[in-house]
Amino acid sequence: MKKEHTFFGSLFGAKDSPTEVGKPTPVTISSYSQPHVLQQRMREEKLTHGETVTANLSPVRLESSFGRMVLYFCPMKTIEVLETISAGDGGNIPSEAKVEGLTVPDGYKGGYYMLKNVTLTSNGTMQVKATEETIWECVKCDQY
Repeated sequence: MKKEHTFFGSLFGAKDSPTEVGKPTPVTISSYSQPHVLQQRMREEKLTHGETVTANLSPVRLESSFGRMVLYFCPMKTIEVLETISAGDGGNIPSEAKVEGLTVPDGYKGGYYMLKNVTLTSNGTMQVKATEETIWECVKCDQY
């Protein structure tokens, strides 16, 4: 581990804390992530409110932003349902989305990826959750 010293940390009285080299980067979504595209693809797969599935999402876009990777649904063409974990109640899919537990290995660049083996559910919000088998497969990755 290396010690990381920051100007702002010292300025505001924060103590130095060790950080891991090669630590996975957290993935988030933003107000520009276009969750309506995820909602539309879920409808196309006949998913309903309360349903939980294991699925592949392809492609999604990752962009680096302030030490995090932001996930965008806008390029997504397909949801491949691998397994239905629980049936839905037939209701409407919510319009808001969140991601949970998604990270990418250190050094991943922005670009288009197939997000494989995530849990997708729609109870109150659309939720994309990482599993132990979740992987990011590069479809078209930025070179810089």
